[in-house]
Amino acid sequence: MLPGCSQNETQKNEEDWELARRGICLTLNNRNEEAEALFENKGESVQLAIGHAYVAFMNALMTCEENSLEKATGILKDVESRCAQNLGWLRTMKNKVFGRNDLSTYESLEQQIALADCQVCTAFLSLMTQDSTAGWVKGGWALRKAWGLYHSTYNYLAGEYKRVFGLNVELPGSDTIPWRILSQKGNANTATTSLSPNGSWSIPSTPSAETPTNGYKRHWTRVFSTLQSPQLCGEEIRRLMSAACFGYGLFHLCISMLPSTLLRLIQILGFSGDRMIGLDALMFARHGPDMRAPLATLALLWYHTIMKPLLAVDARMITASITAAETLLEESKSDFSQSGLFLFFHGRTCRLKNKIEEGINAYELAMQKCGQRELGLLCLHEMAWCYLIQLNFGKSHAIFSELLEKSQWSKVFYTYLTAVCSGCLGNKASLDLLATSLLRLSGSLSHLDTMISRRSKLLLPFKPSFYYRLLAYEMIYLWNSLSSQEELKSILLDCESNQLAEEPMTGLLALIRGVCYMRLGQLDNAKECLDSGVRLREECPTKGSDAHISAFSLYELALVYITSKEPADNYSYKRVNY
Repeated sequence: MLPGCSQNETQKNEEDWELARRGICLTLNNRNEEAEALFENKGESVQLAIGHAYVAFMNALMTCEENSLEKATGILKDVESRCAQNLGWLRTMKNKVFGRNDLSTYESLEQQIALADCQVCTAFLSLMTQDSTAGWVKGGWALRKAWGLYHSTYNYLAGEYKRVFGLNVELPGSDTIPWRILSQKGNANTATTSLSPNGSWSIPSTPSAETPTNGYKRHWTRVFSTLQSPQLCGEEIRRLMSAACFGYGLFHLCISMLPSTLLRLIQILGFSGDRMIGLDALMFARHGPDMRAPLATLALLWYHTIMKPLLAVDARMITASITAAETLLEESKSDFSQSGLFLFFHGRTCRLKNKIEEGINAYELAMQKCGQRELGLLCLHEMAWCYLIQLNFGKSHAIFSELLEKSQWSKVFYTYLTAVCSGCLGNKASLDLLATSLLRLSGSLSHLDTMISRRSKLLLPFKPSFYYRLLAYEMIYLWNSLSSQEELKSILLDCESNQLAEEPMTGLLALIRGVCYMRLGQLDNAKECLDSGVRLREECPTKGSDAHISAFSLYELALVYITSKEPADNYSYKRVNY
């Protein structure tokens, strides 16, 4: 029996979180019906309820469809309401007055972490679906509340962590705590791998209860005024610390990648995100015993195979992402070798390595192994992009058409891509039909839909196939998916053979040629093409729907000068704001 824990209490709590972890692992290993049956019998267990909420949240993120988002939001709000009721001010005062506490210290911390996790997940679902300022403020305020919960929980657990394991840190006021999962005797279960950027994690200083930072009253910090440290044993602290690190790491990581418009709102609300802290926290969580450990691994794979490559500015960042993703996949092989989601991320890694065929095979295997609709749509989306990268417009057209029929996410996006592929194939009848339907699509549009819908006027009247291939090359470039030298040479040869052809947007042909030359290491040719593109764009409206061509041309030209280490003192252009 663990020190400080009764046998019955320890057994009960372990059963709940272990069942929740089993349910999550069943879901990841393609046994969705068994997982759903386990979660349906959750009863009053908060651990099983939050585990079920994580699965719903994960499914919603895979498709971004309205019904999945609504279902996940409903489940998250139910768990949030339940935890808030148990931890609320009225319940706390009642316990103080009558001298009893319905929840143990362990249960209170468990539910506070679950409450913060629910608020973070709900906020990000809201930010994904709301394009209005009011929606952003609502999501931002939910994140602000979650930050207060994480802040107080971390400070409390950090002190307990030091008390039990005797770590040589100064708390409060210390900036870092070693990222290791420790046993009761203080030995490391798992050493931090090279995936951890710094090997340390910043812990916020404890704010004064009377004068909190940023002027916000942290009423949640008062929940701990009645908690006594000796009630927690080492293994409980170890699990709770890893549990808290998952949500806190995800919080920091996602906040750090929000667009500048939302970051300004976040800063006004009094908090910010640190990407390195987020990655370190998730690394800690993935080595812990808590149910969130496999989810932390998925979050890291999502960052390294999707978000980081999308935001990468040079090949070194992508190389680092590939190394990190391969390490994560290798370490997870014993538990999730046949998992549809892990096969999906294997496909993403293959795509980053320019092993497109191997990636397609991984997606097909993931669909066969899993059979889950949400993952199937996600794999189809990736396969369509793989074929588009290979310039196989026939197969990409077929899959985009299937997605247009089956998926509820962004009909505008899939209609446009299917139409572009139709144009590349010279299929006038299909293009006319799709372009007309694109003009009719309206209603509540996301930023992506709005950007794409503005291009509908570019599709008609019907043009030669090279015109539509340029639109396809543009999409591949914008999604940072220009890959192997073979494809780059094919695109460049196509562009060189059609230099006098009509282009959809002024300067697009020069931009694509310049980028291809640069990726192939031909810097002089790249500079010549990009410079001509910038000159062509000088008289174009700076706020037009094609203004991004000017911005990207200048950006790529600057990269050429940086790479060649050639001074640009004599270079001049018409100064504009994009």
